[in-house]
Amino acid sequence: MHIHKPKPLHDLREFLSEISVIVVGVLIALGLEQAVESLHWRHKVQQAEVRLRADLEFDITFAAQFAVLEPCAEAYLDRMQTDLVKHDAAEILRLYEFGPPFIRGAWKSVAWESAVASQIGDHIDNERFQTYSEAFRGANLLRDAQVRLRDDYASAMTGRFPLPSDAKTVADQLAAVERIRLTILDERAISANDLINPGKAHFGITPDPQSVEKLREKAAACLAILGQPQK
Repeated sequence: MHIHKPKPLHDLREFLSEISVIVVGVLIALGLEQAVESLHWRHKVQQAEVRLRADLEFDITFAAQFAVLEPCAEAYLDRMQTDLVKHDAAEILRLYEFGPPFIRGAWKSVAWESAVASQIGDHIDNERFQTYSEAFRGANLLRDAQVRLRDDYASAMTGRFPLPSDAKTVADQLAAVERIRLTILDERAISANDLINPGKAHFGITPDPQSVEKLREKAAACLAILGQPQK
């Protein structure tokens, strides 16, 4: 096999020409690598935003319950307090069978946690990423509040058992009802300020109309069993 030996460089100009070719080749390779990396992250950001918007739409729809069910919640808790004071276990049982004046469920934040873990924030507009951060922080606050709602509702609903109730037990049950009222007020404010209003203003996301209609139906049914006119 015949091997071609490299030709010796004859002068400085030829040497610089060879160096220039090498440098240009390296620069082109680096530029192409950066272009590919940029396209890769652009695709990842787009995929992440699709998932973020889907979770955010779910949370915003879920958060709408506190405004839509407001008339139901107020009347429901008033009736619960009255029934506890009267030791009317049958009426409290009727409320229990209807269900709480809020919707149980799970808030979604998996897409946000994944976005943070995958460093999406380094490749997206900072203000937009911060808006997502604040929205999902609101969802996490609501998730924590929902745990309190569940526990206080269970405490108040022990009044449905037709057992002798001492003054302390009734006082504890009434205190649980009042905590439910305050928690719902807090959740209504968080929902509006951290999810619903920013979601519409920054992302054009609003609560799902079909889900909102179901909430309205629940509110109407709630007021009906309480004998209250619809507002």
